[in-house]
Amino acid sequence: MTVASRRSWIEGPLPWLAYLPFYAMPWFWRAPDETGLILSVAGIALFLPVYLLGYSAGQRMRTVAAAIILTIGLALAPFGGSWTVFPIYAAAMVGYLQPPRRAIVAILTIAILTSGVGIALGQMTLWWLPGVLLSMMTGFGTFSREAFYKRTQALLASQEEVRRLAGTAERERMARDLHDVIGRTLTLIVLRADLAAKLATPDAAAAKAEMRAVADIARTGLSDVRAALSGTAGGSLGHELDMSRDALKAAGIAATVTGDLHAIPPDAGAVLAMTLREAVTNVIRHAGAGTCRIDLTTDDTTAGVRIVDDGCGGPFREGHGLTGMRQRLAAAGGTLNVAQQGSGTCVTARVSAGAA
Repeated sequence: MTVASRRSWIEGPLPWLAYLPFYAMPWFWRAPDETGLILSVAGIALFLPVYLLGYSAGQRMRTVAAAIILTIGLALAPFGGSWTVFPIYAAAMVGYLQPPRRAIVAILTIAILTSGVGIALGQMTLWWLPGVLLSMMTGFGTFSREAFYKRTQALLASQEEVRRLAGTAERERMARDLHDVIGRTLTLIVLRADLAAKLATPDAAAAKAEMRAVADIARTGLSDVRAALSGTAGGSLGHELDMSRDALKAAGIAATVTGDLHAIPPDAGAVLAMTLREAVTNVIRHAGAGTCRIDLTTDDTTAGVRIVDDGCGGPFREGHGLTGMRQRLAAAGGTLNVAQQGSGTCVTARVSAGAA
């Protein structure tokens, strides 16, 4: 049985019918007259279908059903039964009404009418007052329980939305990391394999060395893919600088690095390393550049990396790579700027010096 079905059973109409026999309790010490008995049976016969059908109806029909049930109780007040049982049922039904002020007004109205009839008939206070109090307790108890249930449902919906957004964010992270890792790895493999093919006849030893490098790159790429899937991708900036130099050299692009690597905090460096990887891969694959300069910059609050090439430059179409860099930097509170510089392109990334 699910939570929803248990709630439906517990809060449904059938369990609460156990209170209906309390209507006949006064007859144990004072038997009803024939008229009272007939009217009581008729009232209960009318109450049962109205209660069972109205309990699960919409607000308008539930309000009508509660009014009929209250009327039955007030009509039976002069005939000796414990007539305040019916106002209690009516109060329980209107406790579900929305907005909340409607339920409050309905509960108080039932209590006032019940009190008024008891006083008008000259009945002892102990005969009708407990019913009035129970009506209010039952009505407001239902009202509070329904409000708590709605808040709980809203909280569960919020938690589910958080889980959904977290799952989406994780898939996006994996897509960005895999794009960067696989793109750079496959680019290096292609470059090294092409170079090995050129060297195979004139310089077999060099070709052999290049194929070993291809194998090393493939193994490193496999390790990087595993790290990306586990959420630990993004090595040190120093390691990425070394890999970028090697990649640019293999592509025949002269690489220059300026700036103080040790001045960049490790956390900021880890974010910048992933940006550097993708930017250098783009230089190799798309720029047609002969040179590439990597500048490391720091100031009191931020750290950055600038990648400048002398390739073909813009116009720029932001694909998965640039989008991934921008999203990764934005998540760390950083910025990305891509602009044409001379004939080539300048990619500038900056993050807080304390970025996580």
